[in-house]
Amino acid sequence: MKIGISRLWHEANSFASGTTDRQAFRSGEWVRGSEAIQFYKATATEVGGALAWQDEHSNTDLVFSRCAAAPPGGPVEQELLDEIISSIAEDAVFDDVDGLYVSLHGACIGTKDLSPETTLLKRLRVRFPNLKIAASFDMHCCPTEQLITMLDVATVYRRYPHTDMDLAAKRALDLLARVIETGESSQVVMVRTGVVLPSFNMRTDAGAPMTGVELYSEKLEQESSQDVLAVYPFASFAYADVPATNSGALVTTTDTEKGIETGQQLADYMSSVREAFSPLLPSAKSVLDKRHWINRNRIAILEPSDNPLSGGIADTTGLLKAALQSELPDGSVFAFFFDPSLVQKIHKAGLGAQIDVQLGGRLDRRFGEPVAVHAEVLCLTDGKFTNEGPMERGLPVALGKTAVLSIGPLRVIVTSACKAPNDPEYFNLHDVDLRTVPVLLAKAKNHFRAAFNERFNEIILVDTPGPAMANVSALPFQHVPQQRFDLSSNIGNGVA
Repeated sequence: MKIGISRLWHEANSFASGTTDRQAFRSGEWVRGSEAIQFYKATATEVGGALAWQDEHSNTDLVFSRCAAAPPGGPVEQELLDEIISSIAEDAVFDDVDGLYVSLHGACIGTKDLSPETTLLKRLRVRFPNLKIAASFDMHCCPTEQLITMLDVATVYRRYPHTDMDLAAKRALDLLARVIETGESSQVVMVRTGVVLPSFNMRTDAGAPMTGVELYSEKLEQESSQDVLAVYPFASFAYADVPATNSGALVTTTDTEKGIETGQQLADYMSSVREAFSPLLPSAKSVLDKRHWINRNRIAILEPSDNPLSGGIADTTGLLKAALQSELPDGSVFAFFFDPSLVQKIHKAGLGAQIDVQLGGRLDRRFGEPVAVHAEVLCLTDGKFTNEGPMERGLPVALGKTAVLSIGPLRVIVTSACKAPNDPEYFNLHDVDLRTVPVLLAKAKNHFRAAFNERFNEIILVDTPGPAMANVSALPFQHVPQQRFDLSSNIGNGVA
């Protein structure tokens, strides 16, 4: 059995400043063919999962087309997106495959095309009208009805933080191999809830609402007839201003009626617990004023409104301003600001230099003016490390040149690429021993917990202005009705 593999993974925040360009992909994931095998082998990623799956199935051959991924950010430049789609849809490596597996995020947006993943699948379907096609999705996908109708199999991450990317790929390939071998006529059906579930309270910890949703979906899958092959919830991405932003259920089935019935049960359950997902975050000032660290508690204060993995720009100044006005203990750390030109200036000044700089407010002053500070240069790096934590373990990371500035009791990390500080090696790179840091302030959210939940006495999310703020009603949506963000009433479900 020969299976073709491709990847288009990007989560677009419609309210982030700027666009996602070629450099963002090239410094992320940009490989094909044998390069893909070398790049992803032994990584906790979808393509890493596909390679591990092949090791367990000696009668299979995987061939790799373009695999492209970039960190979340603004919409992808359309010319680049068109190039990626064409390189996959027209790739001769797929000429004699028995099936296709496509690793998608599900919330990719182009500067013109509001659903480029649908465009990719349409082109693949025109070329391969009868080929079995499987896709895996992020939990925060926004799939269109048309996209779903072109799939034979679909899987979705079940864990948040997303430590099961590889498992989502392996399950997709298991199901794909099954329908190829048996000739079963499977399809994917989607049932929507009519609401968008914010991600702030979406961790799959014990007792959390999303944990209950996932357990219920697995129960439905186990108790359903053999015609229902897979049942997955998806939450949608609250900062994607596209018509398909709407949570729901994806069911892979050989019986349409039973698939819809199962999906409806899951969608109804999701609607019944929707209020538990409402974000109620304290202000940064109120948290810092309480001075949680007085009793030697080590705390991490996270600023999800500017979290890069929600499309944040690492440029807002709400948390920094509150921190500089508080009485932080010595050795506190702020991670991070994204400012390539400032990094260049710092590297030119050199280690030990005393310089005047402006932090934040470079890309978008809607979320705060720049903060002027006098600082000492503590550390300079090339920005390269390999993830060692549970999320995307083994994947190389390139931040570009980076620097650490000392500002009174605070050390501030500045980078040349906008990538979240979610791995221990990120801090080791910057000579930061987290065991000695009393207060860590970070532009991060739930994925941070995958590696750091046990390293701090307390992790607190605060609300500040930013492109991924908790109060989505303050953002200028054009394509998503405001009632989809109302978690207090049942808007009703729909079938696609």
